Amino acid sequence: MFFFKSKEQKEQERNIKIHTALAKQRRNIKELEKHEKGYMEKALRAKRNGDESNFKQLCGMIARTTNTRRAVESQLLRFETMLQARDQAQMMKEFAVGMKEMSKSIGESCKEFNATQIMHSFEEAINKHANIEMQMDIVLEQISSYEEDANIPEGGLSSESIAKIIDEKVALENNNLDKQIENGLAALRQTLKQVN
Repeated sequence: MFFFKSKEQKEQERNIKIHTALAKQRRNIKELEKHEKGYMEKALRAKRNGDESNFKQLCGMIARTTNTRRAVESQLLRFETMLQARDQAQMMKEFAVGMKEMSKSIGESCKEFNATQIMHSFEEAINKHANIEMQMDIVLEQISSYEEDANIPEGGLSSESIAKIIDEKVALENNNLDKQIENGLAALRQTLKQVN
């Protein structure tokens, strides 16, 4: 026994898949942000402890994770833009269907209009929008099967740039620690002067 799905059921299934893909990509971005933060904390620990081997490895992992997150964000933006374009095409299609029905009505009411020509024009417009919708579905499917490792955005981070950022952060922390020690010693000297 065959079960044929209506056009509305197919559209509803498509919308569910689209919204599921969008939600998944947003979760992926949050997960990647969490990994970036974790790797950064570990890299700082490694730098503070003088563990150069782990530090270099973690800098590379930060760079890869950051570049992947940026690629996923770019992909999500592309996906959302195409979804918006699809919705606009759907609105135009619905409008064209309404215009077709109106042209039939006008044609029936006023025989002097060439209803056949009007209907033909609107049918062409509807077919054009149906083709656009089909092409968008194909592109959306291709985007959803996109591999995370592909299309890393231009200007991606390298492990060397991550290492430089961490070096500057550790140096700043060390400067702050030195200032705290100096302030503590100055306060101690002041207290000793007052006691003497």
